[in-house]
Amino acid sequence: MVENMEVDQPSENATGGEAWSALGVPEEIKRNLIEQGFLTPTKIQTLAIPPAIFGKRDILGAAETGSGKTLAFGIPILDGIMKLKAKHGKIIKTASGSFKEVDMNETECDNESDEDEDNESKAEESTISDNGIGLVKVIDNVEIDGFPEKASNKPLKPLYALILTPTRELAVQIRAHLIKAAANTDIRIALVVGGMASVKQERILKQGPEIVIATPGRLWELIELGNPHLNQIESVKYLAIDETDRMLEAGHFEELHQILEKMNFKESKIQQRQTFVFSATLSLVHDIPDYLKRKKQRNSRSRIKKLTPEQKLKKVIDILKLKNPKVIDVTTKTGTTNNLTECRIVCSIEQKDYYLYYFLQRHPGRTLVFCNSIGCVKRLAQLFSILKCKPFPLHASMTQPQRLRNLERFQSTENSLLIATDVAARGLDIPNIEHVIHYQVPRTSESYVHRSGRTARAMNEGLTVLLMEPTEKHNYTKICKTLNRTEDLPTFPVVDRLLMCVKERVNVARDIDKLELTCRKENFDKSWRQKAAREMDILLDDDDADEQDSEEAKGKADAKRSLQGKKARLEALLKKPLFPKNYSGKFLDHSLELSLEQNSRRAIDVMKDEIKKPNSKGKKRPLKLYRPDPKKPKLEETKTKKK
Repeated sequence: MVENMEVDQPSENATGGEAWSALGVPEEIKRNLIEQGFLTPTKIQTLAIPPAIFGKRDILGAAETGSGKTLAFGIPILDGIMKLKAKHGKIIKTASGSFKEVDMNETECDNESDEDEDNESKAEESTISDNGIGLVKVIDNVEIDGFPEKASNKPLKPLYALILTPTRELAVQIRAHLIKAAANTDIRIALVVGGMASVKQERILKQGPEIVIATPGRLWELIELGNPHLNQIESVKYLAIDETDRMLEAGHFEELHQILEKMNFKESKIQQRQTFVFSATLSLVHDIPDYLKRKKQRNSRSRIKKLTPEQKLKKVIDILKLKNPKVIDVTTKTGTTNNLTECRIVCSIEQKDYYLYYFLQRHPGRTLVFCNSIGCVKRLAQLFSILKCKPFPLHASMTQPQRLRNLERFQSTENSLLIATDVAARGLDIPNIEHVIHYQVPRTSESYVHRSGRTARAMNEGLTVLLMEPTEKHNYTKICKTLNRTEDLPTFPVVDRLLMCVKERVNVARDIDKLELTCRKENFDKSWRQKAAREMDILLDDDDADEQDSEEAKGKADAKRSLQGKKARLEALLKKPLFPKNYSGKFLDHSLELSLEQNSRRAIDVMKDEIKKPNSKGKKRPLKLYRPDPKKPKLEETKTKKK
């Protein structure tokens, strides 16, 4: 059963060390938290840390995005490791299986700094910035010549904790947070994710980090290769799984189930382990997808059914072998935080580009745009690059260094634009994201909650805008129903007369994109034909080739002239102010003058004012659920009648 825990909370006047001390946080970690500006624990931290530290309970927590879940499980893990090292620090198992007494504080690995871990090529590295995005540049003096090293009796340091995440970016972020929390301690934290050379990660693991943060795929790969440090996962004292509901979805992360099977092989090890399970949508249950409903209708024996929140949690408990877990649910009924303002814009597919560009130009600020597919991300990134918006794309087909580099640039650039798939939806804590725009309606309510949760974090305000075309109405109503919404999202105000200027720019940019694609395709086709002829030792007919080349040259010249003309036209349009600030009011009505004054206002303030207006489009209205019209003939019936 889901419960809102009631525990002894710190006094309302408690701040700094006093507030953290009441939760059982050790002095070393407490000082680090205060230095970082974390003076008061969040609600999920207040409810989760005491039972974890004092009661050694397994924790199953559901909390809104940006509520501090990482430290809610990170602090108890760090506290437990510090106590274990103080108690058992001198007993270390050797690679040969014997035990050797050493001082863990004087081993070679512990004396090395974070900058001594690795020395791979710069192309595959990014640096962890102060804000916590990137990988660590490290140096290692160990030389690897491609030959396996001889077995030795060098002490094998224990692996105390394993933290699993669905994405590389989230793993990098968690490591950055824990490194700051564990500053001035001798706890080492390693990252094991795809996109980095496995040899590099094996070298880091040789140093015996107490905590490993990993994605399931790369972790299982190294386990199968027989990595000595990771082969200790059966004996880890702490296991944390972030974004658990996605990690345990059927068909995703098969390696996770193999990892859990290995960890849960011995009952005695399960009893000695403390497990932390967290997600923003852990207790959220969406409707069965349409394709699964159709499958169930075709197969009468199918057991596909919608779970209740209690059944979903019980399933998680059974899979992870949790022992008397403390279930903590501090999410709201609507699934999103109270300081998030939600709205929508209803338009056609063709108009989505117009409204997106309108919003970006009218309301500058750090903006994250979500798409449902990689193809859509690539198209928008190309189009808005032509429009000089300098977008940073992020999707699963990019290499790990590219993804981390774009995240860093997005984070460090003012009024920046990130266009991403759901790879950026879960867990990423990028500060000061003002707007989240759903370019396409998410397929599930979980995706909507996690996407929207990239803004309005840590008590800051945020705005999310849903661009919806008519065919997406079905998914929209399903999301509203799952999130207990009885009213439509309010409509974001758009000035139609100002939108006309936007359309001209976007249309010219679209033409440029098409012409550039045509030119690239023609060049590719010609080089492909010539290459194929050479490989097959075929001589092309000179007359035919000359005639074809002449036609291609003429077409290419025409396309090039047209492209240059379009680029010149766009350049001229971009030099003119899109929303002029100093118009004489001679030819403008009062409403347009007021709308021009709103250019400097924050989008969230404009939306809040719109909601307050009586009888405005921004007013919430009862939600109209999507239902097929029984009187409306189906497409097949219409065709039959015409015949």
